[in-house]
Amino acid sequence: MKGNKLGKALAGIVILVLLGYFASGIYSLRSGQHALILRFGKVVDEVTASGINYHLPAPFEKAFKVHVRQVQKVQIQQQRGGGVEGFTGDENLLLIRAAVNYDVKNLTHYLLNVEEAKSVIESAGRMCLSAELTKMKVDDVMTVGKSVMRLVLKERIQETLDSLKLGVRVISVELTDIAPPKNVSMAFKAVSDAREKKQRIIKESEGYANSTIPKARGEAISIVYQAAAYASETLNLAQARVEAFKALKKEYANNPDITAKQRYLETLQRIYQKCKVMIDGSPSQSTYYIGKGEIIRKGD
Repeated sequence: MKGNKLGKALAGIVILVLLGYFASGIYSLRSGQHALILRFGKVVDEVTASGINYHLPAPFEKAFKVHVRQVQKVQIQQQRGGGVEGFTGDENLLLIRAAVNYDVKNLTHYLLNVEEAKSVIESAGRMCLSAELTKMKVDDVMTVGKSVMRLVLKERIQETLDSLKLGVRVISVELTDIAPPKNVSMAFKAVSDAREKKQRIIKESEGYANSTIPKARGEAISIVYQAAAYASETLNLAQARVEAFKALKKEYANNPDITAKQRYLETLQRIYQKCKVMIDGSPSQSTYYIGKGEIIRKGD
């Protein structure tokens, strides 16, 4: 009796242990999670269905669960931290803080090809950042070229990781801070201020030129028109005098005596129009012609 009870108890224990052992292969996947099933270290399946799933218990099979659509971030920095220092194409030193956002696109490559995926992503990002920085000028990197640099870095990092078969997809690259290192920031600021002053002077000069040149051009056109009007007026006057002289010449040829006398009388008339005549009321009735500083007396 006692032996039977002991045997039943041992059998029950064994059954419970076996049930627990086989139950250890039960696992669940949340939405967005995938599981890679390895049997003795070899990939046999990739499970994508969410919910309750099962694999053979260890040491036969093992499941590695990864949230493939969860965006992860890796900071790009040098070993001492604080960003990446690099030279631009115009030999300016910059300190750049950047990050790579990524998710998993190939679970097998992601889990098996590289042990430290984040470390590899950081190294690839640092290498590509330093390389692309040398192709750009400092003004472009710090202003309008920043968005272009983000896109180029995304492509270059993705190409590098694909060549390593890392199994990740680069979502975006963040350039959180771009500035000169502290030890050169003052010199950089001085150079930047000088460039801004240069651009301001150039714009002011262009503005002055744009306002002065049209004004000068307008004045020049006005002078040309005035000169043309004066020339036309002078020419017309000269032509009128020529015509008058021709008419007088013709008249003189026909009646020289009459014409000469007429011109003589007209000349006297013009002269005496400028003189004053004073008549003395004395018995002598003398007449005085007062011309230009000269008095002529007629009759006593």
